[in-house]
Amino acid sequence: MNLYTLVIVTFVIFMAVNVIIGLRGRSHAQTTSDFLTASGQSGFWFIVSSAVGASIGAGVVIGTAQYAVSLGVAGAWYAIACGLACVVHAFCMTRFIYRNKLVSFSDYFKRRYSGNFIVLLYSGIGPFACAASMGGQLVASKAIFEAFGIDPTVGLIITAAVLLVYTMFAGLWGSYATAVFQVAVIIIGVIVVGISMVMQGGIQAVHEYYPPEKFDLFNITPEMWMMFVGPMVLSVLVDQTSVQRAASAKTENTAFWGHLLSCVPLFLFGILMVYIGMWGGALHPEAGGNAFIVLMMENMPPLVCALMICAILAAIMSTASGALVAVDALVVHDLYCGFINKNASEKQQKTLNLAVNVVVSIAAVICAIAFENVIDLLSAGYTIMLSGTLIPLVGGIIWKRGTTKGAAASAAIGMITALVTLTGLVTVPFSSVFPVVPGIIAYVVVSLCTKHSPTENTARVADVVAAAKAEKNSK
Repeated sequence: MNLYTLVIVTFVIFMAVNVIIGLRGRSHAQTTSDFLTASGQSGFWFIVSSAVGASIGAGVVIGTAQYAVSLGVAGAWYAIACGLACVVHAFCMTRFIYRNKLVSFSDYFKRRYSGNFIVLLYSGIGPFACAASMGGQLVASKAIFEAFGIDPTVGLIITAAVLLVYTMFAGLWGSYATAVFQVAVIIIGVIVVGISMVMQGGIQAVHEYYPPEKFDLFNITPEMWMMFVGPMVLSVLVDQTSVQRAASAKTENTAFWGHLLSCVPLFLFGILMVYIGMWGGALHPEAGGNAFIVLMMENMPPLVCALMICAILAAIMSTASGALVAVDALVVHDLYCGFINKNASEKQQKTLNLAVNVVVSIAAVICAIAFENVIDLLSAGYTIMLSGTLIPLVGGIIWKRGTTKGAAASAAIGMITALVTLTGLVTVPFSSVFPVVPGIIAYVVVSLCTKHSPTENTARVADVVAAAKAEKNSK
């Protein structure tokens, strides 16, 4: 069996397994609430696998390998940032989300600020950020399909269709269940490639080919370092998929430890993928950013190559599936049930779920066809989300003096700054996180100049935690 046939057969088998897992999880998506929160039954391994799977595909595997060719060891910073993001989310957000029973941060904004502006903003721009995340994942699969002579448009459509099917059948539970399978596949694939690299003298080849400075983790410009680290670490504070992951946990400790320990495999994968990417660059310097794919095709046994390709597609689909469910929470739970039809039936919600997922899947496929760089697209999506929602969220939690008008001003100024910097109309240093700065200034200044609305709830995290402990003790 030649390589092309083997990859196709393995790909078909892999897709079928994902659909079967989705079908078996239908009992966990009987209602829209269960669809969005996995019935609150996510165990430790579900949390770890989904957190790792959310980052490990296009970004950590493909993105790290691509940047390692030109940056060397410094190409590991995106993977490191993904691990740090898990740590930040564990310590800063998991308990707050779990104790407040949040399905999305719109639930918090409704309690904290008067009016609907911030809620509508978060729920409105969230789907675009999720679509960018899903599109960024699919960009990587396009390169794989092209390398194997498969029409990338056809491959993208098939991939999107399969993840749409199993996500719609089993919701968040299905996404997490397949994540366990997918992360297991990618761990096996990367370890096998790593062993092959060692056995073929790849470590020695890397050190002989690259100059010493390429083995310096800090041999990177501050601007590029911030592009890798800043948006990823900050965005986890407002990321919708992270909210649902914490809310779906069986217990508060499961949510905390699942996120915290997710950093370990991400750090390890970053190191391993850097060396694999550099090995590809050493053996196939003419391939440039596609050296990793060429390495798989020409230097790995066919079965290993097929396994690795499916491993990459596995992680891509894990992240994309989580993004689909996140969009459902934002559009169906926040916008439709929150504003348009508060008494929506289960049938109406499920119909809208399907329609939204189809639209977002199509948008993600279009993005994947139009864009080439994985991490740049992901970074842009994170920047858009951060600019409008980070300061109203964090400011509202830690500062009682923050007001609704301050939050609105921060969101507006942050979004405008993000748009003019991303479009190139204005050049600023650290453009991936710069929009947060004027957002902070606007929040503080406008809040100090305005008064609280009588309906505003200014409780801080400490107050919420104290209330939760008091309730627990009373029982």
